[in-house]
Amino acid sequence: MTVFSPKTLAACGLFVFSSTALADASAVTFYGRLDTALESTQTGHRRVHGLNSSDAYFGFKGVEALGQGLKAGFVLESAIQTDDGATSQAGSFFSNRSEVFLEGAFGTVRMGRFFNPSYYAVADRTSLHNEDYGISADALYAGVENAANRLGYRSPTRHGLTLESTVSFHERDAAHQGHNAYDLAANYERGPWSFGAGYGAWADAQQYAVRATWTQGDWTVSGYHQRSQDRVAGVQAQTQVTRAAVAYAMGAGELHANFGHANAPGQAEADQWTVGYNHHLSARTKLYAFYTVLQNRHGAHFAAEDLAADEDRKSLSVGIRHHF
Repeated sequence: MTVFSPKTLAACGLFVFSSTALADASAVTFYGRLDTALESTQTGHRRVHGLNSSDAYFGFKGVEALGQGLKAGFVLESAIQTDDGATSQAGSFFSNRSEVFLEGAFGTVRMGRFFNPSYYAVADRTSLHNEDYGISADALYAGVENAANRLGYRSPTRHGLTLESTVSFHERDAAHQGHNAYDLAANYERGPWSFGAGYGAWADAQQYAVRATWTQGDWTVSGYHQRSQDRVAGVQAQTQVTRAAVAYAMGAGELHANFGHANAPGQAEADQWTVGYNHHLSARTKLYAFYTVLQNRHGAHFAAEDLAADEDRKSLSVGIRHHF
């Protein structure tokens, strides 16, 4: 159970009041997403029934126009658990994002804590059914991630192409392995097609990935391929992941299906697939239901924080998601 001190609560209250008072001058926005599902999950031979939060969050975003097309702004975003009200990461209140940025005709310079642009260019765009959150999130994609102490640059969009690069400074912190982390991403939009590419490197870990997405009428088809490597027990090991997803819209409803396969070191391999349905009650609120399976074989242990080697996970979820 997480308990906030009176000083913390007072500071949050003062922040909200100040943000509201300054909204006209600096365009401060309060936003978020609440997501809770009733889930039945089997991990190995253990089954659990209950409520689960699929990475809900709330945040504040402020933008100030400085003149001549120049803007300054900030984003503070906190991950929360809607099933019990706790924060998702102890000791880091704004664990999702805490950044300040400067934007103009030259592009955008970002500083602070934010997740890999390469992930959003590839895996996030392929996870159509549930925005890559919760128990059905992509467990096969290898993120080379150090979100903190990050300096980034995003180019203006030219002829459909946007480039982004970041460096996360290790600052001689032992937890950061004595190495800076680097991330590169590219997105290209042309007609019904969208393409993405990403690269990440941190110490002995590297990953390369490409994505293609096609949207026409009620259909969306997307897929990516990734190659990654890391040093495990002194040996450089490589993994390859391929995922494909399809969505079909029919009025307020959407049918979704996706399948991913990973070849890990040695004979290890894993499959993950999901079928689901979304029903939009409004532009901000939807009901959803999905069935998802993750299968590890021959020593694989994807989703290692929850699963042992060769252990599988199956889950049936019915939930509601609301954006504000």
